[in-house]
Amino acid sequence: MEDRLVQRAVARILEAIYEPEFLPCSYGFRPNKSPHLALRELRNHLMGGKVNWVFETDIRGFFNHLSHKWLMKMIRLKVGDPVILRLIGKWLRAGALIDGIVVRTGEGTPQGGPVSPVLANIYLHYVIDLWFDKRVKRGCKGTAHLVRFADDFVAGFQYQNEAKLFSLAVKGGWVISAWKWRRRKPG
Repeated sequence: MEDRLVQRAVARILEAIYEPEFLPCSYGFRPNKSPHLALRELRNHLMGGKVNWVFETDIRGFFNHLSHKWLMKMIRLKVGDPVILRLIGKWLRAGALIDGIVVRTGEGTPQGGPVSPVLANIYLHYVIDLWFDKRVKRGCKGTAHLVRFADDFVAGFQYQNEAKLFSLAVKGGWVISAWKWRRRKPG
């Protein structure tokens, strides 16, 4: 019970820090956001804009495979308090009880923990939202929109070739650099 209360308190602190940073395209587990608002925004893009091609996905196993190393790097960009960083690190390393045995991994978020949704939003803010906003949209000649709810997202594009490039990028480890797409270098 105490752990859940502390997680809730840290989640509120993280929300206060990150909420102004989160982009409008992010709807999952945020104050004054809901699945209905996400669907309304998606409908507005599809019906009112120049969206002709849609890419939809659910990041399979996201909450089980979120990288602790990268998440902590992302959190350290905005949070300098060693107590909060240590608590988050402990929650990430706590593992799960499976058949009476504690199993620890280097990935995933605390299952059902009050802090898990905000940790997931922080991670996806950097990995999906900012990447789409700063790289993908700027690299498109036509319009491009993103609507994300937790680990599900829909990207809409005006042009088919840009939707195909995005699909390749998401599925195959591609990145967009300036205005040109290129294959990500290993490592």
